[in-house]
Amino acid sequence: MPAQETPVAGIDPAADPAAGRAADKLPPAGPAVDPEDPDARSPRVQLVAALLAVLLVVGAGFHLLFVSLHVAPENQASRKYSEDIRGWIFPLFEQNWKLFAPDILAVNVRLNARVQYRAADGTVRESAWTDLTGDDIAHIQGNPFPSKADQNLVRRAWDFYLGSHNADESPANNQAELAEEYLRRIVVKRFQDAGRADGIVAVQLRAVSTPIAAPGSSPTQPTVRELGWWETKRDDFR
Repeated sequence: MPAQETPVAGIDPAADPAAGRAADKLPPAGPAVDPEDPDARSPRVQLVAALLAVLLVVGAGFHLLFVSLHVAPENQASRKYSEDIRGWIFPLFEQNWKLFAPDILAVNVRLNARVQYRAADGTVRESAWTDLTGDDIAHIQGNPFPSKADQNLVRRAWDFYLGSHNADESPANNQAELAEEYLRRIVVKRFQDAGRADGIVAVQLRAVSTPIAAPGSSPTQPTVRELGWWETKRDDFR
């Protein structure tokens, strides 16, 4: 007995001979492709994945190299590529320590600020002191991914001021004016974020420094350094 042809679903060979002949020419169904099988992936996908893996490894290697040169004691390589290292590290990957000789902070500094503002009746009044450092600490505590600005902006701005001014607030170098402008704009920006920047005509800062006592010793008394009033400029509010 001749073998009977298996009809294709939905096609009646007897009713439509042409359709039956077309059905005979259909290619057999291929095996199902498992997308999780590495051998089933196309060569192009495998090539792209390999290139991405190589780029990640090379990028991580360069990053670790730059960080190592930055924190290691000064050497011929770090001196030769100092500009490249600083360009990569700052400001996103800053490290406030040195390998084998960490520069550990020995003083807790809290920077406070207040402003003079022109009230609706035209008189100039003073605000209460605002704890800028305390606000930053509040944003950092309990935050698994704290902002770099919350961690370093105020502290580094104050370090910049100390490095450019003498104890009597006179300029120590040609960056003194820039340091004052930087601090002034930080204060204005903080009051703007709090919705309290209307009518500000001057700002003032003070630093409360408390040396970190050695284990077992008595707590040390803080010292206060209060700066004079700085008049605000139009560019401070941009």
